[in-house]
Amino acid sequence: MEGKAGRPEGTYKFTPEQIQDAWQEYRGKCDANTREEVSAGKVVTVKRPKVYTLQTFQVFLGISREAWGDYRTYPDYSDTIRAIEAEVLARKAEALVNAEGSTAGLQFDLKANHGWTDKQVIESKVEITSVEVQVVPAVGSAEISTSEKDVDIDK
Repeated sequence: MEGKAGRPEGTYKFTPEQIQDAWQEYRGKCDANTREEVSAGKVVTVKRPKVYTLQTFQVFLGISREAWGDYRTYPDYSDTIRAIEAEVLARKAEALVNAEGSTAGLQFDLKANHGWTDKQVIESKVEITSVEVQVVPAVGSAEISTSEKDVDIDK
């Protein structure tokens, strides 16, 4: 089977539009997630949005990580895939900043899956304006030769 220009050949299950529609559905489910909690002796339903992940979205779509990577390389798909990836990253960072969920878990995920690192950058600027050189004899008070003709090789 031969695909149109910019579209993968083979057994790709989705068009860019279908991926975008599935993403909207996945986001809606994550955003609408609730949990029952006890408050003042009563069970109440509390809104608890889930943080988006690419892995869970890939499972939602029924595709592998490798297939996701393949979609990412085709021009017709790349804008959609990159926009979803950016939204996932932004949602994770937002959850971290707003203390939604496990801080350690979010930090681990951002480091493992998005290249975040713990590092301190220390910048230093050193300017050398002059250098003072003092020549001293290596042995006691021996004279220091000032030219090749003063050097005694036979010693």
